[in-house]
Amino acid sequence: MDDIDRAYCSIGEFVVAFQWAENKYREIGWFILDPKREQWPPLQLRKETNESLVNKVTDLFFDLVQSHSFSNGTEQAADFETLRNEFHDLRRFRNRLLHSTYVEIKDEDEVLGYIRSNPKLTVDSDTGELMYDQEQFSAEVVHAKLAEVANAMLRLGQHYIQLIHWSPFERFPKV
Repeated sequence: MDDIDRAYCSIGEFVVAFQWAENKYREIGWFILDPKREQWPPLQLRKETNESLVNKVTDLFFDLVQSHSFSNGTEQAADFETLRNEFHDLRRFRNRLLHSTYVEIKDEDEVLGYIRSNPKLTVDSDTGELMYDQEQFSAEVVHAKLAEVANAMLRLGQHYIQLIHWSPFERFPKV
């Protein structure tokens, strides 16, 4: 596979990983809202934007931890808050990646690479100059981001498992 094909494939790899994380947030929220799965399939948390989903599920997790005496609840809640920030950063990366324009750099008939260019312009608050969000794009850009968030994805999955271990939540005294 050449560099161009690898770059295209990396976008797909990123989307699959991102969707896994988004779904894991949904599963965590569903488990908190209905741990006995009395209404299945769940209808809640299906139409939220990613930003809203992450915020709502984080708030649900906090509310659960604050209402029960889980032995490690404080540590779990603190880490879940850290994940909120990490996944919001990942969402912003996703938006830049998927809503950008990709410009081929060519030498005659040969494609040498790509530039990712976000069409949204920002203004430097100090100078008032327009700022362009552009970078050379390759599979390595995406793979570096996935490597950066791999630990956060692992921790997100562990929080889901922690909820299973806490269940049924009624076993723990209410605060």
